[in-house]
Amino acid sequence: MSIFLLRHGETDWNTIDRCQGHTDIPLNETGKKKIEQVAFMFKRSIGDINYIVSSPLSRANESALIFSNSIGYKGEIIIDELFIERFFGLAEGLLGEEIKFKFPNLDVPEMEPEKTVFSRALQGLNYYDSIYSDVNILIVTHGAVLKTLVDNQPTCCGADINVVKSVPGGLFKLDLRNGEYQIKEIKTL
Repeated sequence: MSIFLLRHGETDWNTIDRCQGHTDIPLNETGKKKIEQVAFMFKRSIGDINYIVSSPLSRANESALIFSNSIGYKGEIIIDELFIERFFGLAEGLLGEEIKFKFPNLDVPEMEPEKTVFSRALQGLNYYDSIYSDVNILIVTHGAVLKTLVDNQPTCCGADINVVKSVPGGLFKLDLRNGEYQIKEIKTL
């Protein structure tokens, strides 16, 4: 099974380093265009997707819809809470500099633990592996979800995985077998 993980497109909050978390911020025009570009690149170099799964937040769901329309995907987009962004507690809505000032040790009240984010993301990956083996799946998710997956499998294909974690529209391929995953390939524009 090959899973392609796509970080949602850019939002206005991304451009000013404002923490989004569960706050539902839509894509901006740049984000929409970038997702279209990633989709066209994907279609040319990789081919078809059998299933598309998305976080329920609008920036991910809208990215999934743009991607699906751009590649001619006719199936439904599966919404899955397991791939929602990390809840950042009292840091949500704050600028990066404000977070550093208010929470210098990044000990943010009410923030979802990173282990929980990783656990639910892995649960989602294993679920789709159990019901859709030997197909291509695109999962549209968020930076913190990608970060936990990357941090728990830190070497891959000789590329800089930090680029994908931090860039809206970053895409990487993950191979999953028997609950074990390996990051294989990275695509960014």
